Amino acid sequence: MTRRVELRMASAHHRQLKKHLFPGDMKEAVAFAVCGRHRSRELDVLLVQEVHEIPYSDCPIREANRVTWRTDALEPLLHKAAQERLAVVKFHSHPTGFREFSDTDDRSDRDLFPSVYGWVDDEGPHASVVVLPGGEMFGRRIDLHNRFDPLGKIMVPGDDLLIYSSIGGELPAHAQRHAQLFGTATTHLLRSLTIGVVGCSGTGGFVIEMLARLGVRKLVLVDPDCVEYRNLNRIIGTTSRDAALRRPKVEVLAEHVARIGLGTEVDAIATTLSSRAAVLALAGCDLVVGSMDSHDGRRTLNRLASFYVLPYFDCGVGLEADGHGGVEQVCAASHYFQPGESTALGRGVIRQDRANAEAMARVDPAMYAKLRAQKYIEGVDEDRPAVISVNALAASLVVNEMLARLHPFRDDSNQRFASVEPETGTAPLRRALGRGDIEPLLDMPELSSEAERE
Repeated sequence: MTRRVELRMASAHHRQLKKHLFPGDMKEAVAFAVCGRHRSRELDVLLVQEVHEIPYSDCPIREANRVTWRTDALEPLLHKAAQERLAVVKFHSHPTGFREFSDTDDRSDRDLFPSVYGWVDDEGPHASVVVLPGGEMFGRRIDLHNRFDPLGKIMVPGDDLLIYSSIGGELPAHAQRHAQLFGTATTHLLRSLTIGVVGCSGTGGFVIEMLARLGVRKLVLVDPDCVEYRNLNRIIGTTSRDAALRRPKVEVLAEHVARIGLGTEVDAIATTLSSRAAVLALAGCDLVVGSMDSHDGRRTLNRLASFYVLPYFDCGVGLEADGHGGVEQVCAASHYFQPGESTALGRGVIRQDRANAEAMARVDPAMYAKLRAQKYIEGVDEDRPAVISVNALAASLVVNEMLARLHPFRDDSNQRFASVEPETGTAPLRRALGRGDIEPLLDMPELSSEAERE
């Protein structure tokens, strides 16, 4: 079976490629990228880390339908790829808008990629991509035997979620009404997506319900907790029997999605986000939705989204009781974070001290208790009040935000709804962009393979 190969790049890299590949002279140009990797049983994802432009002066031939370049211009890039076991992706432009690989492209790739495999000395895959004048892309993998196969998907999570893939087929009956609002192509796109949902309580349950009824292809659900009687006032699909048996929330919601019967597959991961199983399962998703209260969980999910170039949507509910039977304030919010551009910390959605305290409570409970007793750190909230109507509102906000990015239907540009101005705290995650399956995962010691075995 041929493994699927996909490519992801941040919006900044996409902009860089368009600027370099289309200087306005209607001649082809070329650039290369080194990419981290994510590998699962069925999928290879190439994750752009850096784009290396080949200077026009290093191209002996630049014509409307052909470009060549000096081979020594590639040596630094190939050396880096070999040292760090990175994938290599070639990008070149078709300024005429020709929407296929040409015979000239075929010869060029067959000449180039045996040398790439020789330098990097791995099993690949590596890839070649054509960029069209409007920024649209299509590509192919080149395997160890110099065979070509189309890339399954190329994704650019920017102000809009740009996903280039082959989408088609007959719409099922339940999807017809969605197609009327969002368009047939977007409905087909939803049916091709795998979406991770982290946190499957009051808000996450409604997110899962909406995504399943929108016809999303697959959901990856991550939550370590079991259903309790106190959850029944807000978690959709749960019953008193589930609470009595203390069944895992992800298991109950997976069965609920199956009962809906619209064909959405579910992977239920009954563990914390800070586990290798959860990180690797989410890394293969097309986008992730967080519906967690914790600052530490949001920080980790933001980190994961940067390492794996994933669009991250966050929904939250704030319901502050006054201690006398009343409520001081009720808030529901959604945020969209572009990998490499924005963070929960930079937006003020989370606080570093709270995230550190929560992480210590999880990793070293004894030290957490000691420091809290000595008043060195702030205590972590154990429970918060929740109301189902507010949960549903927050879930609706985040799902509609996701749809607006996939199919821009607002009167104003999506740029107005997600600032990408420099934010404090973004630099470390920008450096992590596209690193993929490194060891330890996410550069977090508790996610090392050795820690997992202990």
